[in-house]
Amino acid sequence: MSAAYWIAFWWVIFAATHTALSSLPVRQRFVAVLGEKVFLGFYSLIAFATLIPLASVYFSNRHAGGLLWVLVSTPGVRPLAMILSVLGIALVVASLFQPSPALAGLKQARGPHGLTRITRHPLFMGIALWAAGHLMVNGALTDALFFGGMLAFSLAGAAHQDARRRVTDRERLGRFFAETSFLPFGAILTGRNRLAWSELPWAALAAGAAVAAAIYALHPWLFGL
Repeated sequence: MSAAYWIAFWWVIFAATHTALSSLPVRQRFVAVLGEKVFLGFYSLIAFATLIPLASVYFSNRHAGGLLWVLVSTPGVRPLAMILSVLGIALVVASLFQPSPALAGLKQARGPHGLTRITRHPLFMGIALWAAGHLMVNGALTDALFFGGMLAFSLAGAAHQDARRRVTDRERLGRFFAETSFLPFGAILTGRNRLAWSELPWAALAAGAAVAAAIYALHPWLFGL
């Protein structure tokens, strides 16, 4: 079977197990038997067990399966893709220092602050931006399946997390949901929040941008292009 088939297969398995284990009925049953910490460990194990073969198949078959689009030579596309990728990595790194209260395992009750004034899912949106940047300049079938799957899963995962948290943490996160938005700057543009520059984790964002620059510099050695 083709590499494209296996990339699609592992995306389906990864998404299905991820969604099923995080759904309320299944999660509650597992937590009741295993306890929350053991369940989170089991959940992470399953995620890695499906994500690793997905990444392995893709990196062994990059730019394969025929071209679906060629945008890399279009003026402005490469710089835009680079900006999206750098912003994505910077946002992912910064989200580790300012995690969203909606993330699994976090119990603190707080309103929006810093990054979450922009989006309540800085981690997921960072991954989505990174995937979108790579999708623009990689138009082969295997690239489209891998990065397109990453983009779709990050957005679907954030939406799924919202739906679950609205049920399980309505009291704790009621204000947070009311004053934040799924898409970046949505709450700010509609007047439900404001951009507080002083609250942003500038050092973490700079560190993320440095990580992105290092990855870009090492890209030919790490990935062969």
